[in-house]
Amino acid sequence: MKKIKNIFFTSIINLGLVMLNGCQSDMLNAPIENNTAKPDVVTNIKVENKNGAALLTYTLPSSEDLLYIKAEYEIRPGVKREAISTFYTNQLLVDGFHSTDEHLITLYAVSRSEIKSDPVKVTIKPLKSPIQRVFESLAIIPGFGGPNIKFENKDRAPVVIIPIIKESQGQIKSLEKIYTQTSSGNITLRGQEAIETNFGFTVSDKFGNVTDTVYKNITPYSEAKLDRTKFAEFPLPGDAALAYGTFVRYLWDGNYTGARWPCIFTTESASTPQTITIDLGVTKALSRLIYFPRTEDGTNFYRRACMKTFEVWGTNNPSSNGSFDNWTLLASNTIVKPSGLPSGQETAEDKAYAEQGWSTEFEPGLPPFRYIRIKNLKNWENTFSIMGTQIEVYGSK
Repeated sequence: MKKIKNIFFTSIINLGLVMLNGCQSDMLNAPIENNTAKPDVVTNIKVENKNGAALLTYTLPSSEDLLYIKAEYEIRPGVKREAISTFYTNQLLVDGFHSTDEHLITLYAVSRSEIKSDPVKVTIKPLKSPIQRVFESLAIIPGFGGPNIKFENKDRAPVVIIPIIKESQGQIKSLEKIYTQTSSGNITLRGQEAIETNFGFTVSDKFGNVTDTVYKNITPYSEAKLDRTKFAEFPLPGDAALAYGTFVRYLWDGNYTGARWPCIFTTESASTPQTITIDLGVTKALSRLIYFPRTEDGTNFYRRACMKTFEVWGTNNPSSNGSFDNWTLLASNTIVKPSGLPSGQETAEDKAYAEQGWSTEFEPGLPPFRYIRIKNLKNWENTFSIMGTQIEVYGSK
């Protein structure tokens, strides 16, 4: 009998829970309030036109149950967008525009019962879109293995640069797209033959906007990896002292396994930027240097003395006093961790980026050089010592 009572009371409790959960579900799906009155409209609307966007500032209505302000508009014919701003602020950004024509924005105040106010319309006239500004900044010249593309992205907007090849019979061949949100870029599209080719470039954004296409005939320079067996140490006065029994020549011994040793490791007590100098054994027009960092514990690359901000210099006549007289700056580079996580935390993407080597692009069109000098300005501990496992240097065939 006691067991039957327990079953009975358990059933009643479960039924109550089901009813309660059902009520909660209905409450969550229902409007926050049940007030059918329209809220008042926003007033005193001011427009600040921006690149591909506009910032609207207004006076909120005094309706007590106001929840948010909503803007409805088209970024181009037939493509609608909405933007929402809560009642905690009196500003709302409308974006996604490519055209600099006038656009009509319709604003509504919306209550907690999801009741819209009467519409209020305002006209905006966006400035040049971020992708148009990137497009107009494109500078395309011959590079090693393909076209070299430089651009500015002052808005730091997420954009896609879309390269194509227009073949002799008019067919279009797509190349790998370039996704970027950096303020500027210097990228070479490799893997192309050293023959005159008609390359085209378009820029698009996440809103589906697309610029025109610029075409340019480019004859890329041929590129090859320099023979590491010809490299030699070329220490100059002021170059870094080596620590832990390591040597500069370990950087090109071909023994890269991702492990800790062998490697190069300069003194960790250095109080100024550290340099190492290398004789490449040949005089070549140089295209890039790939630096393979040393892992600290099998997984962490972005720490200790792995270079973070550094320069690469070239010369054919090294100064005997170790100064930078007669040297030409080939490139400066700052390594950015893909994840953006702090030191000691690395994702699989971070690790893959390090294992493939950190590439530094040199400016196309520079004269050929035989000697290079790496100057480390800052490592991942904000000191000056250098550690690494390998380098690869590329240049003309």
